[in-house]
Amino acid sequence: MSEQKVVNGIDVPALDAALKTVGAKPEAAKAPKSSRVRWKSGLKFNVQVRNHSFVVDEPTHLTGEDSSPNSMEYVLGAYGACLATGFVLNAAKRGIHIENMEVSVESTQDNSFKFLGINDEGHPGFDLVTAKLYVQSDADEQTIREMWARTLDTSPVANSLSREVKLTTELVTF
Repeated sequence: MSEQKVVNGIDVPALDAALKTVGAKPEAAKAPKSSRVRWKSGLKFNVQVRNHSFVVDEPTHLTGEDSSPNSMEYVLGAYGACLATGFVLNAAKRGIHIENMEVSVESTQDNSFKFLGINDEGHPGFDLVTAKLYVQSDADEQTIREMWARTLDTSPVANSLSREVKLTTELVTF
């Protein structure tokens, strides 16, 4: 029986080689990231990450133009995309074919009014985030549950949301 090279659209031997190359560099484990956010006008911002850019905007009921998601919505999207990526990677590495998959993410905030200056109670961050995986694959339910548990445990975004992260800030005027 020959081993399939491409599983779920991923060239598994190329992935294995890439992971081996990256894994040989201990400093790569820190995976530094950076972004720059530039104000466009009103409540609209342009974000640069590597050689990519995207716009952050607020909905019209907050006087934004609603031309793109706001920052909290991007966090939810990033969480869902991270879980989906992790699940597909885990499946491909195990040779499991996914027929169909979707991750649904919903949230509430403790008190978004604090950010808006309406009141000063609680905090404006998430107080509940729920992610649900919908999947069809050639694996049995126990294997899918194991892969989902591994995905949740190893998700960089999930770990960033659920653990205390040291934040440092600076102010530079010009």
